[in-house]
Amino acid sequence: MRKTVFALVAFLVVVFVVGCGEQAPQPVVDTHVDESAPLDVPVTENIPVADIVINPDAVSLKIGFVKQDHHTAVFVAALRSEMMHAEFPVYLIPLGESFYALIEDNEQIAEIEFIQSQGAINVPNNMQAGLFELGFGGVVPFVSSIDQGNPIVMVSPLHQRGDMLVVTADNDQVTDWETFVTWVNESEEPVTVGFKSPKAVALIIFQSALSESGVSFAMAGGDVTGAQVILYNAQGQPNLNPALQEGLIDAYVSNNPACAMAEYNEIGKCVAELSMLPPGDFENHPCCAIAATEEVLAEKPREVAAALELFAYATKFINENPEEAAAAAAEWIGTPYEVELVSMATSLYDVHVTEDWADNMGAILNHMRGLNVFTGTLLNADSGVEMDIITNFSFLPEEYR
Repeated sequence: MRKTVFALVAFLVVVFVVGCGEQAPQPVVDTHVDESAPLDVPVTENIPVADIVINPDAVSLKIGFVKQDHHTAVFVAALRSEMMHAEFPVYLIPLGESFYALIEDNEQIAEIEFIQSQGAINVPNNMQAGLFELGFGGVVPFVSSIDQGNPIVMVSPLHQRGDMLVVTADNDQVTDWETFVTWVNESEEPVTVGFKSPKAVALIIFQSALSESGVSFAMAGGDVTGAQVILYNAQGQPNLNPALQEGLIDAYVSNNPACAMAEYNEIGKCVAELSMLPPGDFENHPCCAIAATEEVLAEKPREVAAALELFAYATKFINENPEEAAAAAAEWIGTPYEVELVSMATSLYDVHVTEDWADNMGAILNHMRGLNVFTGTLLNADSGVEMDIITNFSFLPEEYR
């Protein structure tokens, strides 16, 4: 157990540095340091530490995330702790490095450690490997992993939309989905479209839109005979813009902020929000969620509930203070502030469990089933029980359920 009391006193006088048949999961944690991203966490001198009840035996809670603005609730909670404390009863106090005291009603509930994962596809595997207990990640990787028996469950909605179709900056023919389809149909050669991961929701939506529009497609490396679109696995979002710039692909589908960065660097242009593509099933589609291991839900229920309340408040902060939230995301990720303003405007941040969220999640499950993604529990699951298999929202504050 870290010396929490010492750390809480020490942080007042110094500035700390912040730092699916599937095979057995391979944990992947991002250890790369982005030197362009500022590392200093502001000293929270205005938080009245003397009034806080310190728990030297507070249990630890390891939380994984990906360095993208869909997970801005993490960045706001960590980097805007003074502002969170001024508005909400649950907030964080930085302890140094990647550790934070989770405070609820001026009492320390837990010690949080934030752990960066390399790509949303790795988050479920890292959870199964025990690297962290709560994970911010994509709904498709979570669902795929649950289907294969990973003992995790989504415990909170988090983020919707934010996925884009991007073409090269000099493509004057394509300005929207209709002109994209026309371009593909008129092209003498197949159009190569990149994606970051086979388990990205952007790919699921794009494949469904191609099918609805009568465009044939195939995966690169397989039989592409007769395919009008060849889908190219770029092996991660960081590879998409370089691949577009180097001419390896003609377009790509992915989530922001990569798409906004393409426009900022004049590499590409965003021509369509994927949520608006045919067949029209994916408007306000869930993209990211928070998941938890069954073990942590059983062993640390109070701490999980407090953490989810924290991120619910952080999400409220994002919606009420979009410019400040964009600044926090830019600080953590290392992207320009202007990029985050554009990128985050394409997203919907909401942790409420709504009928709309459930319907959209059901549409994703149906399309995944139609694409033969499932081979386990969800393959033949009835629509009446599939949500019980993949979610447990009982740890959310009651007003969000």
